[in-house]
Amino acid sequence: MARAEFDGIADVYDDTRRALDAQTLAGVKGAFSAHGCSKILEVGVGTGRVSVPLMSKGFEMTGLDLSKKMMEVAREKGHSRLVLGDGMEAPFKEESFDAVLLAHVIHLVEDPVGVLGEGGRVSRVGVFALLRKREEGRWSPYSMLGDQPGGDAEERRAWFRRLAEKYNWSWEKNRTHDWGRERRLVEEVPPDELAVVSDVQVSESLEQRIARFEKGRYTFFASMPPEMKAELIAAMKRREPSEGSPRREVHQLAFWSSGRLRAGAARGPSGRGSPP
Repeated sequence: MARAEFDGIADVYDDTRRALDAQTLAGVKGAFSAHGCSKILEVGVGTGRVSVPLMSKGFEMTGLDLSKKMMEVAREKGHSRLVLGDGMEAPFKEESFDAVLLAHVIHLVEDPVGVLGEGGRVSRVGVFALLRKREEGRWSPYSMLGDQPGGDAEERRAWFRRLAEKYNWSWEKNRTHDWGRERRLVEEVPPDELAVVSDVQVSESLEQRIARFEKGRYTFFASMPPEMKAELIAAMKRREPSEGSPRREVHQLAFWSSGRLRAGAARGPSGRGSPP
């Protein structure tokens, strides 16, 4: 399902996501350098939004992804080391890379612990995961609704639920990501290191946010009926432009050593393992 969804948004994906900010890029680069890592496998490379900037910093990046069309975009950017495959069964020998990078993909993975274990198998030093610290008040479609249909957050949520019922559309059934997986992974398998690599204010006008949503085909909105999307966007546009406000984005970088992951791994027939 993930492959089909991302194949369907490959042509607009970069237009609806911000590029990796300089502070985050510097933090990832610094962590790789501190651990002596230069040969990196990025699991979930997508369009190369993270790998390509790291390539420009001198890292040898290999990308692994389920979506061929997303990687076609990465190839157009100059990324030549791309492999079609699943992070649960990476088609590489043990310790083929210095490190594995999981950048903004944990929320999409059904078995993050299994992917982490597989990353430990194919890396010499360890697995790094770029995580976004979620805060209350983050963006959602109903947070952008104006005076009509409602004022406070709960009224907007209720309006959105009624809209979904009207078109027989289910948020939960069409949501492919679960940001709680990042938090649960860190709790279930505490990393050896966890540090904030960037803390920035993102300035984006209400008009820009609406345009991004209108243009974008986000993964779990891909199945939304066109009529429902049009009604939702019309409600967003009734909001006063001045109501748009900056928001804070905090990125953390977690690290698990390969030695630790391999030492406690329960190996299956395929040779991959899961951390204890």
